[in-house]
Amino acid sequence: MRSTYRESTYQEEQSFILHMDEINSDKMVEDTTPHSHNMYILSFLYQGTIPHYADFERKPVQAPALLILNPDQIHIHPSTAGCKIYSLIFTADFIHGENRKLYASFQTIFSQYTVRLTEQELAEIDKYIQLIKNEYDNKNKGDFMIIKMLLNVIIIYCSKIINRTSIGPDNTKSELYQRFVLLLRENLAKCHQVTEYARSLNVSTDVLNQVVKDKNSKSPKQMIDEQLLLEAKRALYWSEATVKEIGWTLGFETDSYFNRFFKKHTGITPKRFRDTSMGVIRQN
Repeated sequence: MRSTYRESTYQEEQSFILHMDEINSDKMVEDTTPHSHNMYILSFLYQGTIPHYADFERKPVQAPALLILNPDQIHIHPSTAGCKIYSLIFTADFIHGENRKLYASFQTIFSQYTVRLTEQELAEIDKYIQLIKNEYDNKNKGDFMIIKMLLNVIIIYCSKIINRTSIGPDNTKSELYQRFVLLLRENLAKCHQVTEYARSLNVSTDVLNQVVKDKNSKSPKQMIDEQLLLEAKRALYWSEATVKEIGWTLGFETDSYFNRFFKKHTGITPKRFRDTSMGVIRQN
């Protein structure tokens, strides 16, 4: 497999990387060591099937599809043999500061792990990727403002695909869901109850429950608990903080409460997870 991965020494160029894995090459990169990056990654799978491993979950993804990674998501790079993948890798600064619609689209995409695409949708996206590639490969005259604008188009287009396949064209519901997701990320350690989020969003708990379920088939409480569990796993895996400290940081008043919450959702204690997580990850 031919792999193209050009990194620049210039600060602006280091905020964006185009990575291409193409079929018909005997080279490929595989890294089964769990790790994370400080960049956002959109990987477009043109051909083949690949296991997508992120945040302790693993699922096979078949082309055509979009694979998504947030900064700090624990993941591995599996074999890409027989696959064609183009990855757009960029920092938050590369797109932040843009307009509100783009920010909403950005939040929509990065609330997902994978997105199924049609051949027609991927072909449309590929037009912009090829324009990015042409500009990116022009080392002397490459204009990163053009790349940024093309990336913005891709983000907005992919967001529209996600919204069409979830709650439809109701922009009010879509915006409410995105506001909930944003509040969840910003207030997770302070707010564990659906009523607190509904009050902040100025809607009833019934309305919030319905909108969130229409969006991703989960209740707000499920999303809150899943995010708490995910952050707990990340901290247990990466940090040297004690179980008690992690629980306190996530808003659990006592370590016994944190232990009960963690065991309820995983079947094991936080300490047991920390002791065995590396082995579990490698087995997956």
